[in-house]
Amino acid sequence: MDETLDPILAFPDKKFPVKVKCNPVISTFPSGITYAISESIWIPIPASSTRADLKRWMSWEQPGSQFDEVKVSGSRGNTYVVRRNKADGTLSCSCPGFKWRGKCKHLTKAFPT
Repeated sequence: MDETLDPILAFPDKKFPVKVKCNPVISTFPSGITYAISESIWIPIPASSTRADLKRWMSWEQPGSQFDEVKVSGSRGNTYVVRRNKADGTLSCSCPGFKWRGKCKHLTKAFPT
């Protein structure tokens, strides 16, 4: 395949953009061939391709936040961040009490049960 040929033209039977789960990268190998790579999907692309060009050949969704965050004011005026893990519901706080004891009053202030 000519390395300057657009994959859409080179592979007319393939539907582009290909859906991928991971953020793709562009890599040029010593052979001189440049690929768009995500997981096990490797698509030969023109050597002059940029990151902005990737959306023509691969589509992916940016991952969302894994945590819900709430800022809470402490009793002495400090602001702490309480985080709830969306996957398992565990809570954590940036206050010294949570770091020392593993629990604090800010948890219930931010996420009442």
